[in-house]
Amino acid sequence: MNDYRELSELYHHGILGQKWGHRNGPPYPLGGGDYSRVEKEKIYKERKKKHSIYNKKHFDKEIGKEDVISTISYDKDRLKSTDYFYANTEKTDKMLYKALFNKSIDEQLYDSNGQPAGTRKVLKYNIDSKVKDKMNIASEDSSVNVFRNLYEKDRDFYNFVTDQNRMESHFVKDKYKFRGYREAKHVLDKMKNPGYKPTDKDLRTVYRMFNYVIPSDAGGDQRRAKDVANQRNKFFKALQKEGYGGLLDTNDAIYGGFKAKAPVIIFDMDNLMIKEAERIKMSDKRMSQFVTYGRKVLGIQS
Repeated sequence: MNDYRELSELYHHGILGQKWGHRNGPPYPLGGGDYSRVEKEKIYKERKKKHSIYNKKHFDKEIGKEDVISTISYDKDRLKSTDYFYANTEKTDKMLYKALFNKSIDEQLYDSNGQPAGTRKVLKYNIDSKVKDKMNIASEDSSVNVFRNLYEKDRDFYNFVTDQNRMESHFVKDKYKFRGYREAKHVLDKMKNPGYKPTDKDLRTVYRMFNYVIPSDAGGDQRRAKDVANQRNKFFKALQKEGYGGLLDTNDAIYGGFKAKAPVIIFDMDNLMIKEAERIKMSDKRMSQFVTYGRKVLGIQS
């Protein structure tokens, strides 16, 4: 008798565990999937690079107990009157930030009788804080998950992040030079169409625009400043509920030419103990500028 199995039967040589009709990659979910040997090697190499963008986007960071985080400000008491601030945790970032946004300003001097006695040029303060207990920093993936939940369940939050005019009013005048803005505008234009359902990639793109406007004071416009503060506070509270004390500063990490290693936004102020605030010296700024120039020559930053 002839064997006709090769003509009448269908054999499937797919991935073990993959269900018929369900694609298991690529792209693969971060949580697992059937990675090939080449893909596993690539992920392993990327994760070995402590500060690769791969790690920043997909894996949470932990700031250990007693670790020191730094920020710079013209106000030495900046952290005593705020509910969040931008910070850095890496030695290189701490040094290089001293050259950024650190223009000399005039400080009023007074004589022994308290009368004005001229001015002097000064730089910002470097403010160090110590973490009382370990602090979890949300990766972009984790932040987007919280963002998506608010987007789906909070009507005013949804209205804020989908209203192009409402969000883009917090951008600087040269907003079109910012790639994150251009990407988000393209998505928001599509979302105006009735029935359009944004993809996960769309929501991530809009989140990056929201991450940018988080610190806006609306140029002194109290109504708009209160508007963005309300949405910011919702977002921070939702992150804190998930066990986070801060999040990745997406703009510095992904769009910034500075190539910061660990830029973060800290909002768990109760978990901090202010260590010291020292005026940055001009020699420190010059050194930072020199290193920044060297990094540009080497192509490390743009």
